This record gives sequence, C-alpha cells and structure tokens, in this order.
Amino acid sequence: MEIQLGEERLLLLEERLTRDEIQVRAMDKRAGAFGGGLGSFLQRPKAEEVTLVSRQRRLMPFWNVAASSHYVYERTRDYAVPGSAPEVTAVTIDGKRHELDQGSGAQHAFRLTALEHCQDDFRSESFIDGVSGAHVPEAPALITGPKSEIQDPQALAAEETSVIPPEQRASFVVRQTLAQVMKPVQADRILEESIVLEKTDLYYRPVWAFEFAWRDKRGVIEIDSITGQTAAGKPIAGGQARGMLTRDLLFDIGADTIGLFVPGGSIAVKLAKAAIDQKK
Repeated sequence: MEIQLGEERLLLLEERLTRDEIQVRAMDKRAGAFGGGLGSFLQRPKAEEVTLVSRQRRLMPFWNVAASSHYVYERTRDYAVPGSAPEVTAVTIDGKRHELDQGSGAQHAFRLTALEHCQDDFRSESFIDGVSGAHVPEAPALITGPKSEIQDPQALAAEETSVIPPEQRASFVVRQTLAQVMKPVQADRILEESIVLEKTDLYYRPVWAFEFAWRDKRGVIEIDSITGQTAAGKPIAGGQARGMLTRDLLFDIGADTIGLFVPGGSIAVKLAKAAIDQKK
C-alpha cells in the first residue's frame, strides 16, 4: 500500500464584518447575555442597565480533511449462463463442452469460470469542529470566502486575540477520514492499492466575544465576524500566550503515526510536507 500525505495548511478566514458593525450588533443583543426563556423573562435587564466590560477577538479552529483511495485487483468468479431454450442440454464454447444444470429446481444454466478485473475508488471529506469534534455544516461555504495561509502559527496571536488550540488532534481527525476510504476488497490478487490524504487544513474563524455586566452578574455574547451569528459565550480570559502554538503541535501527522492506524502490509508513506519543513 502506498499512502501519500498532502500539504498541511494553516489558514485564517478573513472577517466580513467590521469591528464597528460587530459591536453595534453586540450592543443590540446585550440584554440577551443574561439568559432567555420564560423562566428568566421577568429578570431580564433593560438594555440601558447593561454595561460593556470587555471584548476579545477569538480565533476558533475547525478541520477540513479529505482523503481518497484507489484499488485495482483481480478475482476469480463462476458465472451462471442460462440456456437459450428449455431443450438445450449442453453448449460447446472454444471446443469445450459445458453441461447445463438439469432436474427439478435446478437452474437451467451452465457455469463459466472467469477472471474479473476490478477497480474501486472512494473519497471522503469532513469538516470537524476543532474543539467539540462536531460536524460544521456551514464550513463548506465559509472556506470559499477570503482567506490567507499562515506559515507561523504565532502570527495568529495579536492584541485582543485569543487563539484557541484544537482539542481534536490532527491524527484523530485524519484517522476518522481514512477509515471512510480504507475499504476491504474481495480479491485474489491486488495490483494497485493507494491512499491519498488530499487535505489536512486547519482553519481559524474569527469570533468576537463581548462581556457585559448587570448588577452582580456577568454575561458573554459571541458574534461570528463572518456570518454575523450570535451565541452565548464563555467568560473572557487572557489571550493566547505566544510561543505555545507550533506547527508540530497542530499537525501531529507523519509516517510513524500513519503506521499506527493503517494495519498490516508493507506501507510506503510519501510526505509532501517535507518541503514545508525544510522552509522553517
């Protein structure tokens, strides 16, 4: 089996809303930072009673991993060929006589042994939230927008920015995707067997978090600066420390790790990322 690992890319999606537009939306939604529903309706604050305490730009990760496989193989199978009419009892093909099945319940056919030449191709692509591991349904649309490739992960960290490391490791996400394309084939002889890891892309999407105060309570609203979607957020903490994010930390895929989750056989792993490593 030959496995080819494609280039590992770190990409930053560009914001489509300005900071002023995002803050206006947050201020419009600030009363909702302290819960919702009928149970809290009577305790919901008035907008003018809510104070903006702090804000933070967060970069949230998700994975885009794609893989494909190609199999060429042969196998021997028996074919049942029906007779042309009930009175046919045998046929001769290339000088060899073949008797047709006869008798009650028998299939009125003769059998030929053939060598089947087969080819199977499979492909799988996934978009996985880097924190929760859940599918990200809007990701295919997000990645079509403006983006930039980042060579040094530390460049992501800037003023007011917290870079969230992915809890779902690259090796885990890749393993899940490879499992979708590593299909068992019924073969007497395998002529070609290859897997291509087409994409191992880690995307960061910008989200702004706004922390509000009301009486003795604190509430956080997050606004996606690409889609404008609003959601409850986690408390604002310190920014991501520089130096903590490295390519080796984010992309833990290599020939040794591939060998751990591709069982059996002789495995040749081609690393396209070697060229990237030489640029560091």
